[in-house]
Amino acid sequence: MAIVKMSQFSLFAFDDHKEELLKHLQRFEYVHFSNLEEDKDLTSLGLKGVRTPEGLTEVEEQLTRINSCIETLSKYFVKETGLKAMKKGQDTYTFAELEEKSHQIDSNRLCIQVRDLWKEREGHKQAIDKLMVQIGELKPWKGISSPLKDLDTIRETELFIGTVPRKLKEKVITDLSEVEGIYYEVVDEDKESLYLLVMSYGQEAEKTKELLRNSSFTKAILHGEGAPSEEITILEAKIALLQEQILEIDEKLKELAPSLEELKLMYDYLSNKKLRLASTENFVMTEKVNVIKGFIPSDKASDFEERIKEALGSVYYLELEEVDKDDPNVPILLKNSDFASTFESLTSMYALPQYNEVDPTPLLAPFYLIFFGMMAADVGYGLIMLIASMFVLKNFNLKDNTRMFLKFFYYLSFSVIIWGFIYGSLFGGIIPLPGIFDPAEDYNTLLILSIAFGLIHIYFALGIKAYKLIKSGKPRDALYDVGFWYMALTGSIVYLLNIVMTMPPILKTISLVVMVLGMLGIVATGGREAKSVAGRVGGGVYALYGISGYVGDFVSYSRLMALGLAGGFIAGAVNMMAGMVAQSGPIGFVFAIIIFIFGQTFNLGLSLLGAYVHTIRLTFVEFFGKFYEGGGKSFNTFKSKPKYINLK
Repeated sequence: MAIVKMSQFSLFAFDDHKEELLKHLQRFEYVHFSNLEEDKDLTSLGLKGVRTPEGLTEVEEQLTRINSCIETLSKYFVKETGLKAMKKGQDTYTFAELEEKSHQIDSNRLCIQVRDLWKEREGHKQAIDKLMVQIGELKPWKGISSPLKDLDTIRETELFIGTVPRKLKEKVITDLSEVEGIYYEVVDEDKESLYLLVMSYGQEAEKTKELLRNSSFTKAILHGEGAPSEEITILEAKIALLQEQILEIDEKLKELAPSLEELKLMYDYLSNKKLRLASTENFVMTEKVNVIKGFIPSDKASDFEERIKEALGSVYYLELEEVDKDDPNVPILLKNSDFASTFESLTSMYALPQYNEVDPTPLLAPFYLIFFGMMAADVGYGLIMLIASMFVLKNFNLKDNTRMFLKFFYYLSFSVIIWGFIYGSLFGGIIPLPGIFDPAEDYNTLLILSIAFGLIHIYFALGIKAYKLIKSGKPRDALYDVGFWYMALTGSIVYLLNIVMTMPPILKTISLVVMVLGMLGIVATGGREAKSVAGRVGGGVYALYGISGYVGDFVSYSRLMALGLAGGFIAGAVNMMAGMVAQSGPIGFVFAIIIFIFGQTFNLGLSLLGAYVHTIRLTFVEFFGKFYEGGGKSFNTFKSKPKYINLK
């Protein structure tokens, strides 16, 4: 239950064997490569970066093509739904199985087929859009019964077909009516435009043209030979034909849709191949030899060497050595018990530890468990969490991250149930339970209990800090930065308790002495790094001022009591409303059930969210703030994160 011990390796191998080596290392998985192009010592010797494999570009193009194909076929693939599909989850493969399966898939042929069909379909859609535009242009002119090809053949006349703004309707009609020797017709009109057909004879043509120009006339260009209504019928027939062709293409794509699963598998295989090829950017080389450096877990060293032998035979040179514990470049991999590992996401959320630090995960887990349960305390809520998480974990094929998240709440459910019994709360008291505390009456006791938990939490964090200092050979610093604070805080607490409750006088004296000695120690050593006497004294006084921060820390733990009470009171209020509604008869009883289910579900979500967030806050600020630095780099396993399958 700690940070995994790491070994650093240096490997020299011929460039010709690089591809086979990377395949074996990817199956090994636990390899973290160092970027040697950033190593000035190596580049100064004339070593240069390894050439990016030509296949990398090809793989990236394949991934783009397959991703586009997946998006297309997903529109036609009928997914399994319901509980059965959720139970099935994603298929699971090993690297060897994934590679073997991928060799049986002709993804290029399939993607070309899908691409061509989709391109043809999109072409038909664009053609339909153009035809619809033409129909839209012709519709207002359906009132013209003459063929369009004949309109320009009338001799000694000039034809005007177009629109004017509808707001000018009366003016245009009046003006046209006053002109002799013309024929005009309002073919159609809508909210914005008036659709006009005007025929002008002889000398009146120029006058008509000027009149229309002054009325914001816009000439319409009508395509076709027959009457507008006939042309619309022809265009609609063309659209119908194209739509039939689209349906035929859709059927072909539906027939190809079952290949979607193969394409997804191929996508994840190529993603790992891309990672394998791209990893060479971390290497440097001479003319023929690759220099590869990185990190592996120490307990996997023999397996690592075996993989290299399988790939390279005896033609290589390998050095393995334990890393320097103070090296900030050592990647971090955590290994904890089944229980503690479910809390690793919290550590990662804050920051991974440095290699020379303590993994805080197993240290924070018990406190998080207790605090979460105290905030969400209810037997009913805990049972829902327990049953739901157990059912899903047992019956569903889940991704690793999802499984870990559910196990996290599975463990937390026990704490919620236990605290529910302590509070005597089952869905806010719908069924009376004998509890140790009654939150409505014993809130002062619960407040004191919360502060006591906070005291233990903070003292434990200071103890970890002392352990780290002693382990690193700084026992005096442990005394100065932890021991004196223990004295000052403990003495202060006991001394204040003497004021509010009767205790032996000797205890009051001892607590006062311990408090004063602790404070004097803090003042004397808190500024010890300053060069001047005044600086050391000022630093010590400022360090002692930090006791006010501890007071704020202790008060922060009152949220353990506050959230627990809030959730219980909301649940009780829901029960009260449901009870009042139920008294109004059978219909009221039905509504009471709805109120109960909805209200309790809402309060369950609110309680779990509040407990999750506020317990994280107590962990990150009050707990980690006393001893934890973090800043470690994550160990990057030589495996891409699969998108569509589970990879083991």
